[in-house]
This record gives sequence, C-alpha cells and structure tokens, in this order.
Amino acid sequence: MNKLILGIFAVFISFQSIGAIETTNKGNITKLFAYDDYGSLEGKEGADIAVWFNTGISGCEHGVWLSPSAPGYKMIASFLLTAYTSKQQVRFQIYDDKVWAGTGNKLCQIDAIRFE
Repeated sequence: MNKLILGIFAVFISFQSIGAIETTNKGNITKLFAYDDYGSLEGKEGADIAVWFNTGISGCEHGVWLSPSAPGYKMIASFLLTAYTSKQQVRFQIYDDKVWAGTGNKLCQIDAIRFE
C-alpha cells in the first residue's frame, strides 16, 4: 500500500513539474513585435505579440509572447507597449511549457506582467 501511495505521489509531482508558472528576471523589453495575422483566432481581435527580453529562465531565454486567446490580452498588450516605450523595467510571470512556435527563438507565454 505504501508503494502505491508513493507511486501516486511521484506521478502527481511529475505532472506538476511539466508546466509551471515562473517569474522572470527584472529588466527592459529590447524588441516588441505585434503581428496582424500570425496566431490570430477566429472571433478574437489581434494576433500574437512577441517580446524579446532577458528572462533568465532556461528554455525561455529570449523572451515571452502573448496570445489573443489570453483573457487579459488587450490590457497586457497595452502594458507591454507602455513598458517598451517608457523603458520601464518589468518582470513577467510565464508558462514555461508554452513555447512560441513563431520563430526559432525560445519565447514562453505570458501569464502576467509586473511593474515593480
């Protein structure tokens, strides 16, 4: 019975580590690309936004990206533009298992942007 409980616990832990929300380094956005159709979704306004930023996270080194499927897409997009144009330092909370398919760069999907 103990082996069964230990096995279930190990499986649960492995599923938790597959995809997690992580927090990036604090820094400046170096490049910001907004697409008109790449990543667009039927019935949603906008398309993918790619953000080049030194995250400090392995597997997401090059930056982050935002999908129009995100519930806060318009608000986060406006925050991205504000951070980029004002050269304000930010941190991101990202999904480390959702890597952007747009380029060979490793960009992870944004969960939140934080002005600190």
